[in-house]
Amino acid sequence: MEETKKKTRFNPVKCRICGRLIDRNTEIEGEDWIMPSKNWFYCKECYQNWKSADTHTDEDWAALIYDFLARDLKVSYDYYMCEAQRKKFITQHHFTNKGIYFTLKYFYELKQGDWSKGNGGIGIVPYVYKEATGFWTDMEAKKRGIMNAIEQQIRERAMRPIKEIKKGAEQKAQKERWSLDNL
Repeated sequence: MEETKKKTRFNPVKCRICGRLIDRNTEIEGEDWIMPSKNWFYCKECYQNWKSADTHTDEDWAALIYDFLARDLKVSYDYYMCEAQRKKFITQHHFTNKGIYFTLKYFYELKQGDWSKGNGGIGIVPYVYKEATGFWTDMEAKKRGIMNAIEQQIRERAMRPIKEIKKGAEQKAQKERWSLDNL
């Protein structure tokens, strides 16, 4: 009877970055591979490197939108609706994928927006895009200002003359101590 138990067999899938085949029967999800969105497979190392990269292409930002929804917000979304909305925002409103990503991050993480009102889509973006852009621009300016101030302090500190303090001869000579021989 035990032999009649049905074993789940998965076909191997490819990492979206390096193209390595991932065997979901033997490799462990979360340790060896990651699926941030439905049917988007990554080697764990490739995924971490991709997500932490300093520069992303516009296509990367589109993928990061869905990664943000699935892994950071942990919400269920309608991919086809979101994709149609995203494309509409880009063509009609001239938004960028990076702008859409940061708008969603601003609204749902910082403003604590209610995901359930979105009906599984990202339709809130045009309504808060300008506000979010202003917020992130201000944050970047403040951050840059702080960094510039710190860099200026470092330059000023480096330009200060170094004062050498020399100990006098009397300070160097140790004071004579009393000794039992003198008694």
